[in-house]
Amino acid sequence: MSMSEPVANPYALFEDDHGDMTADARMAAIALKRERYISGQLYDLVNDNREAVERSLNNDLLALVVNERYRIMYATPVANDNVALRALKTRASLKREEAALLAFLRIRVLEYENTRTDQSEWLVSFEEIRAALASGAGYLASRNDEEGVLKQVGAIVSAMITYGYLNRLDDEAMYLITPLVPVVLDRELADTWLDTAARNLGDTTDSSESNAMDAGSAESSDADSNEPTDDIPDESLFTEPLFDASDGDAQTMIGNVDNEHDAANDTDSIMKEGE
Repeated sequence: MSMSEPVANPYALFEDDHGDMTADARMAAIALKRERYISGQLYDLVNDNREAVERSLNNDLLALVVNERYRIMYATPVANDNVALRALKTRASLKREEAALLAFLRIRVLEYENTRTDQSEWLVSFEEIRAALASGAGYLASRNDEEGVLKQVGAIVSAMITYGYLNRLDDEAMYLITPLVPVVLDRELADTWLDTAARNLGDTTDSSESNAMDAGSAESSDADSNEPTDDIPDESLFTEPLFDASDGDAQTMIGNVDNEHDAANDTDSIMKEGE
């Protein structure tokens, strides 16, 4: 071979490929950037190609987060005030009724873990979710429109599926709680959220003005509102990458957060997530 001939790239997967990662490493990195979280074989694949995968994530201003107990990984935007560039994924906040449902799911997971129930059996029904949100101290308890409540609960459930906290099952009335729930929300914070919800219900009867303000807060898509937030959970406590917007379906549902990965496909898409 002539000294002037270029050396073939051993990692090339296509013509003019200048990449420096194996196919497995690329697969793992792409999954972390595309999905809410990864587990199973992809989890092991990342471990086998850890350095290359983290380098790829860092190039997109993302950092790898690993939870060994539940064997899941996810990519989070780097937190650095000195970095002016936007990461491939962005953060946002949950609406308070979504936060209430997340807290309810966390308590349910705790019950399952206390009885050593396998993750494949972490089930919750639509009716249980509706009852948690629309009765007792639920955020929707003050609403009298049953049809409207069912529609709103359905929208919240769909959002939680998009965020990776619930998975659909063959039985349309049942859902599987994912390990993301205990990863992003510990027991103490879940209890705090539920206690806050209970206090809110007692406060809603104080005045019609308070009711109007609460309803407005629940429907608001502005995660950076400067209005008083003493009556809702501190959303700064649950900002996690697992709520990142990274697909068009999520963006069409809730909120007002841009995501560079999908903005080119749908400039009218909107989304809201959080931790």
